[in-house]
Amino acid sequence: MSPERARTLSEGLVAGLLGYGSIALFFGLLHLLTGQSLFHTAATLGDPLVSHESALVGGAVAGSVIAFNGIHLLAFILFGVIAAWLVSRSESNPGFFLLMLFLGLAGFFYSLSGFLGYSVDRPLAPSWVTVAAANLLAGLLMASYLLRVHPGLLSKVIRQMDPETEHPFPAARTGPRLR
Repeated sequence: MSPERARTLSEGLVAGLLGYGSIALFFGLLHLLTGQSLFHTAATLGDPLVSHESALVGGAVAGSVIAFNGIHLLAFILFGVIAAWLVSRSESNPGFFLLMLFLGLAGFFYSLSGFLGYSVDRPLAPSWVTVAAANLLAGLLMASYLLRVHPGLLSKVIRQMDPETEHPFPAARTGPRLR
C-alpha cells in the first residue's frame, strides 16, 4: 500500500471515530441529563433492524443498540475515509473541500435516516434539532481534525473564498457601449 493511501485511510479512521464518538457522547449526555436510558436513541433507531426477542440491557433492547451502533460506526468510518480522501484531493482545489463536506454531511444524514426506515416527512425518534446539532458537532470535529492534519488547506480555502480572487471585476471596456 502506498504511503499516501495509508495516510488517507488512517486519517479517515480517526475522523470517522471522532464523528461517531461525538454523536454517541452527545446523545449519551443528553439522555443522562433528561433521565432517559443511556441507550434510548440507539435502541429506538435500531429497533427496526432486529427482532424483538433480544435480551434487555438497561431498559433498551440490546440487539437494537448493538445493531444501530455497529451500522453507525461503520457508516462514520466510511464517511471519514471518504472525507479524508476528498481532503487529500482538495489541496489542489480548495473550494471542492467546502462543497463536498457540506454535501457529504447532508447526504450522510439523510441516507442513514432512509436506511433506517425514516423519511424526511416523518419525524425521527429524537427531534431533528438534536440530530442536526449532533451532526453539526460531528462535522466540525471531523473537519477540524482533517484541517489540522492538512494545515495548508484552510489558508487555500480562505483564499478561494476571497471575492477579489474568486470573482474579479471585469476589465474596463474600451469599445463603444451598447445602451
